[in-house]
Amino acid sequence: MVTTGLKSGLLMGFGAAAVVVGAVMAVFWPPIFITQLQRMMVLTNESMSFEIWRETPIPMYLEFFFFNITNVDEMKSGNKDIKLKVEQVGPYVFRESHIKTNLTWNDNSTITFYNQRHWYFEEHKSVGSLSDVITSVNPIVVTVGYVMRHRSFELRAALDFILRGVHENMFLSANVSSWIFDGIEDPILSLAADLPDLPFVVPYDKFGWFYGRNGSIEFDGSFNMNTGAGDFSQLGNVEQWRYSNRTDYRDECGAVRGSTGELWAPEYGQEVVYVFSSDLCSFIQLSKVGDVTVQGIDGVRYAANATTFDNGHHYPHMACFCDGPVSDPDCLPPGALNVSQCRFGAPAFVSLPHFLLADPYYPSKIEGLNATEDMNFGLTLEMFTGMPLGVSAQLQINLLVRHYGGLTINNQLPDNDTLVPMFWFRQEMETTEEYAGVARFALRMRYWIPYAFYALTAIGVALLGTGIAVLLLKLLKSSESSPILPEEENTARD
Repeated sequence: MVTTGLKSGLLMGFGAAAVVVGAVMAVFWPPIFITQLQRMMVLTNESMSFEIWRETPIPMYLEFFFFNITNVDEMKSGNKDIKLKVEQVGPYVFRESHIKTNLTWNDNSTITFYNQRHWYFEEHKSVGSLSDVITSVNPIVVTVGYVMRHRSFELRAALDFILRGVHENMFLSANVSSWIFDGIEDPILSLAADLPDLPFVVPYDKFGWFYGRNGSIEFDGSFNMNTGAGDFSQLGNVEQWRYSNRTDYRDECGAVRGSTGELWAPEYGQEVVYVFSSDLCSFIQLSKVGDVTVQGIDGVRYAANATTFDNGHHYPHMACFCDGPVSDPDCLPPGALNVSQCRFGAPAFVSLPHFLLADPYYPSKIEGLNATEDMNFGLTLEMFTGMPLGVSAQLQINLLVRHYGGLTINNQLPDNDTLVPMFWFRQEMETTEEYAGVARFALRMRYWIPYAFYALTAIGVALLGTGIAVLLLKLLKSSESSPILPEEENTARD
């Protein structure tokens, strides 16, 4: 049978141990959690994040919305009192798969890889079929005009004669499949390959917005990304693209920076995040919007704002997206970035869909546009793990059509300077229940385990207090039952 003294000793011993362990672990748990999180998230061929990063397990879809020009005959008539009219058609939805290939682990805590993507048409999710015919301006004709804009009038007139021999006008009709993946044949492409002194090499025999891209390993170029092993705060950041830390843009705009979107270091409330896009040969700046909840997980949403496509008109650090000062004719009003250097010299400009947040200059020349807030480019992150909870990457591709002396085939729009919307796309991803479970597990480790240590400390205090109480009671009972004088002394007195 356990004696009272032994019982109090055990209670105090276990209580003291619980207090020490609980208090110490509660104090040291945050750095322990960060260490465990790093083991989960730092990219190695054995980490939890590796398979998720290498081949995205979350369903992803790419939606195309085309702008069909509905008043071509009016414009061909030469009527200058009309506006360009467009009608949005689609979406044409493709299921998208990503896989990282040709992986090379480097000694400087980076990994080099290529991004191979496949797209599969989802007819039941689409509004329309790939055989739908879309009419818009001919990108080849428009590109010839833009590339030759600084050449002599005589040379442009000679090219106009050649273009007129191949095309009746500057408009082109083709089915959706040809506009996107299959490509459109044009004799001008073959001719351009033989012309000397062109500032850009024409790499394709057909034109298509995604021609040669479906299943290609090298189209997006090589990426060199930080694994977070040397500095966890750099996890997922692109260090180099196509073996360089700079693109052809000048100053800050040419920096290779930001994440490709799959991996993020814990952000802890940053006001701005950056996404690097090989389609833009640059990065997109997204600003903090507010708190949201996805699948029961608290996150922070980031989105594009007036800064994102400013061109330097209101935010001087964005002026590097123009070839010259903001007063230069090639530097358009805020709301559309010139990505011609990234698109083989084509006068391509990127904006938000329907010119959302752009200068009214753009939609004022076009009928049929209707920008809404849900067309914005957005990203939602869980801040303590850096896990993306949702992505809605939405961008519009436009072609700049200007009138140039001598190039009559290029001068058929009613306005002398029009940014023609060609199409916009939406790439969406929202975390699944399975993927959200990974985030919940990490968050439970962060929040619940400290409470367990607090509870252990409280139990230890209770045990310690109980042990002390038992000991005091024993001492009190012992003092009450003991005689005031020893028994031998009482006997002697008798």
